[in-house]
Amino acid sequence: MAILDPAPPWEPERSDYVILWHGCTVYDKNSIEGHGIDLSHCKIDTDFGRGFYTTTLERQARQWAWIRFYEWQANPANAGKTGNQPVVLRFRVRRYGVLTLTGLDNGLDHLLSLHFVRGDYHNEDYWSLVQHCRQSVPADPAKKIAEIIYDHKRMPAGWYDIVSGPVAAFWEQRVAMTDADQVSFHTPAAIDLLNKLIESGKNGNRDDYRWEPVVT
Repeated sequence: MAILDPAPPWEPERSDYVILWHGCTVYDKNSIEGHGIDLSHCKIDTDFGRGFYTTTLERQARQWAWIRFYEWQANPANAGKTGNQPVVLRFRVRRYGVLTLTGLDNGLDHLLSLHFVRGDYHNEDYWSLVQHCRQSVPADPAKKIAEIIYDHKRMPAGWYDIVSGPVAAFWEQRVAMTDADQVSFHTPAAIDLLNKLIESGKNGNRDDYRWEPVVT
């Protein structure tokens, strides 16, 4: 049977790189570009634990950007503040490392990864990790609650560098979002890969990294 609408050829750059998107606000972007991605600023009670979350879907990153913006707007500490808006960050991440004139240009293949394909109710491996990580407890000094972070239990470091898979909609009921994905970065080695792309983008290589405003 003929394919009526074939996919683009699996050729460079498609075979060499994957495009990942991150939704945030201008204030977040400015901090990331100024100081690099900082894992200590990342939420801990998320699907795969404390990490920097991206997606292969631009539309999903745009939705995340609006959610992040509305959370910022609802914070009483930000009342009256202006100049913030939702944005998406675009990363062109090399799938595999290559030797260049300046040395080894690392890719995703040098990182320890954990991948999930299915998010249906019966995928107990996926939901076991999600429920484990989602039970992390953010610190609340006002209530004298100490932070509790649940890692991936990978010995000896505790964390996989990268985890990818479906996005939980209702994690306690084992319900995943339809047509959504996430690729999360959890270790200094993984974050270093993205920070180098940010520096490259700031130095003029907009293919490696750039940001775009989210408009209605």
